[in-house]
Amino acid sequence: MASDTKRANFDLSPEQDELLTNLRGLLSVSSTKDAVLRAAQLTTLLTHEIRRGNRLFIGKSQTAAMRLVIPELEGRTEIEWQWLVERPHPWRRQLWIKGRKLLASSVWLDALTNGMGPHEAARHWDLPLEACEEVFAYCEAHQNLIKAEADEERQRLKLAGIDVDSRMAV
Repeated sequence: MASDTKRANFDLSPEQDELLTNLRGLLSVSSTKDAVLRAAQLTTLLTHEIRRGNRLFIGKSQTAAMRLVIPELEGRTEIEWQWLVERPHPWRRQLWIKGRKLLASSVWLDALTNGMGPHEAARHWDLPLEACEEVFAYCEAHQNLIKAEADEERQRLKLAGIDVDSRMAV
């Protein structure tokens, strides 16, 4: 009698093992297999809903709800960027400036902080004006992603024992 099941074996780092153990507890399931399957079912459901045009919101009440952006589930942008590219990164999904190890948001946030427009930012960062115009358009359209990644980075720094909040006050 042939089995219709397939065995899946893979190696886990200690951090990945801890993540799956925590997931088992959060989902109140008895095995890692059940946790992974439930997570896959939930991810499939959420991805399907997002692709149908629905958005995810989180909050204690309808009036206090804010949009929840999960970059891994959001559809890929249809826009072809000339000056922006994807780069492999463990958790960042925002675009980088082509030919530089420079996040688009770094240029944009610096420009906003210092009251610069695309022209001034282009001079300051030694970039073509068209690149800065593209950076501004991209970042303004993807503010939720940029904020989510900034929050993620802040949390990672805190976990590493770096007090980000006191450094910002200086």
